[in-house]
Amino acid sequence: MLESCDVRPLLGSVLVRQGAVKKGELDDALQAQVLTRKRLGEILVDLRLICRPELDRAVAKQSGIELVEEEGFGTGLRAAIEKRHQIRKDFGVS
Repeated sequence: MLESCDVRPLLGSVLVRQGAVKKGELDDALQAQVLTRKRLGEILVDLRLICRPELDRAVAKQSGIELVEEEGFGTGLRAAIEKRHQIRKDFGVS
């Protein structure tokens, strides 16, 4: 698997390194990308392998940007949604 394209790391490599997807899941998504011509991140979200915030963080990391998450009232909501998504992914719940 290629790790980078020019100076930027490839999105799939970033996601695998972060533990968001497994190598086999990435390979399946890359095959789907060839067939559908959709962006890799969109395929991974559609397959419910990652959630949108995970994609946002990976794209930011890929671009060398540090995302600063908000603090204060309501900021726990994002973490709760991501945790719920992770539980569903781990247990195969739709």
